[in-house]
Amino acid sequence: MSDVKCPYCGEEQEINHDDGYGYEEDERHEQYCVGCNKTFKFTTSITYNYEVFCQKEDHVMEPFGDKWPGMYECEKCDFYEKR
Repeated sequence: MSDVKCPYCGEEQEINHDDGYGYEEDERHEQYCVGCNKTFKFTTSITYNYEVFCQKEDHVMEPFGDKWPGMYECEKCDFYEKR
């Protein structure tokens, strides 16, 4: 799996993250392209996304609304389902 594509030749590149290289945000890192032998720069942005769910027996299900008939959502967490 590649991390980025070279902006010059489009060759897929894998960033070598040894010793944490390339993970620091707000910094420009350099990568050598093995396809065209040019060096390009990249930045890193790290995001986290969490979804939380009740235990199945604890859901309090309500209709999602008129826009999505048959869809129900838990009023306490991010769970939804079609019934």
